[in-house]
Amino acid sequence: MLIFKIVALLAKKTKFLVYKVTLLHAKIRLLRIANKALSKRCKAKKTRIRQEGVLTIKDAYNIISQIKVNKQIRRDKRLEEKNQSDKNLTVQRCSTYKETSYNLRTC
Repeated sequence: MLIFKIVALLAKKTKFLVYKVTLLHAKIRLLRIANKALSKRCKAKKTRIRQEGVLTIKDAYNIISQIKVNKQIRRDKRLEEKNQSDKNLTVQRCSTYKETSYNLRTC
């Protein structure tokens, strides 16, 4: 009887290991696919950079200054929009007295 229990236990553990190995193989396959896609993107980026040619220091400074200008323009637009929306705010007034200091709770 003891031998049968040990064999049954070994069979159960072996089955568990087979399932685990199957899951690990599936995970490895998914990781390989993701890694392949990532390397394609990196390779495409490097190729695009190579095709654009040599970047001089002057060009780099121009690019950096253009980025700063674009950021400033976006910041100014946001401030303008905020100021514009602040001007369009309406002040709530009491329907009876038409005053801003009154409201339904104080009337």
